[in-house]
Formats: sequence, C-alpha cells, structure tokens
Amino acid sequence: MKPRFRKTELRERFYPPHFRGMYDRFSDVIHEHVHAGDVMLDAGCGSGRVFQYHFDADQRPDRIVGIDVTTEPKGNGNIDAAARADLGALPFRDATFDIAISSHVAEHLTQPERVFGELSRVLKPGGRLLILTPNRWHYVTVSSALLPHSFHLKFNQWRGVDAHDIFPVAYKANTAVRMRSLYERAGMEVEQLYQFETEPEYLAFSTPTYAAGVAFERVVNRFDALKNLRVNLLAVGRKRV
Repeated sequence: MKPRFRKTELRERFYPPHFRGMYDRFSDVIHEHVHAGDVMLDAGCGSGRVFQYHFDADQRPDRIVGIDVTTEPKGNGNIDAAARADLGALPFRDATFDIAISSHVAEHLTQPERVFGELSRVLKPGGRLLILTPNRWHYVTVSSALLPHSFHLKFNQWRGVDAHDIFPVAYKANTAVRMRSLYERAGMEVEQLYQFETEPEYLAFSTPTYAAGVAFERVVNRFDALKNLRVNLLAVGRKRV
C-alpha cells in the first residue's frame, strides 16, 4: 500500500497547538514591521496558496503589490495589485516601497546579487526587506540539491503542493554568511537574522521518520552551536538612510 502523507496528523501528535511553525514566525516578523499606510511589495508572491498573511484594519498597508515571473499572482488574495516581471528587473521607480517581503524565493535565484540590488533600489531609505528561505546545509536542502527536479515535482505533488508552486532550486543565497553579504552589498544593514528548525513536514510519510525529524528539531534548536544546521533563515534588513 502506498504510504500516506500525514503532515497535519503527526504535527498534532508531536507538537502543542501553540507551536509556531515557519509561516507563523514569518507572519510574526511581518506584523512587527508593517504599519498602516505602508506601501508593501511581495516579491515572488506566486498564487498565495501556500502562505496567507492577514492584517487588522488598523495595521493593514495602504497597498500591497505582488510581483512574480508567472501569471499566478492574478489569483492571489493577499495582494491588491499584481505585476509580472523578473525580480532582477523590477518595473518600479526608485524608493517606491516602505517594506518588501519574500517567502521561499531566494533559494531559486540564479543571480541573487542582481535581485537584492533591485529590491534595495525600490525600497525607500529606512525601508525593510524581510526574507524567509531554507538554509543550504539542512538535510532537506542538501538532499534537494542532489536530486533531479523531476523528483522534486513528484514528491512535492504527493505531499499536496500544487505543481505551479514548485520551481528548480539554486541555493546561491542560502547560508547565514551569504545572506548577510547580499544585504550588505545591496546597501542594507541586517537587523535580525533568525535561524530556526521547525516541524519536519517532509518526513511525514511515516511515524518513525517524523519522530526522527522531531528529535533533530529539538536538538538543533536547543544548542546554538548547531544553528547552521537549522532549516530556516529569516532575515530582516534595513536600507541605509
């Protein structure tokens, strides 16, 4: 019998209801830095199927613009307006946005210096760029880098990810050191760089594999010396004034 992917079932079994997963933590950081009246850019926003963010009426940005290389943003309920373009050649004037966010896009960039430079250009002085992306040295990303894209498609579709949300990976921006360098070279100061492990959803095809992932999560989150093995990089950078 083909194994069943049991992400929700196993998370509820091994983690308390208040456990903050990666999107919960990214949402927390977004809400920490977004203010009412801001103009916000969602860089590589896609369809919005994977990550939805919500704002109370007294905090919601004045306008949220999504940009992507695909036509997927047309159906994205997070944004107010959509544009189709390469992140390395943004169709916006200098200093247009108060804040920019990017979720699980940096790992796909083949020219990250160019993209970070463009994101910095369209931010106002003092504006912030918030990025969530996987760490290059986690066991999932190491495995991903070694396997063909055809395997990624099949595996991720099996675990419930829409094929339109699966892209080839490059991992050219995906270490803490590299992330800091990209921000700095683009004229931004890194204010915060979180490295954290979260629930092992990629191992949710059996209880033993998931339990092994939970043990790994608890060990690497406990010891700071192991932080470079944690799966998530969450960076907050501020454009220099």
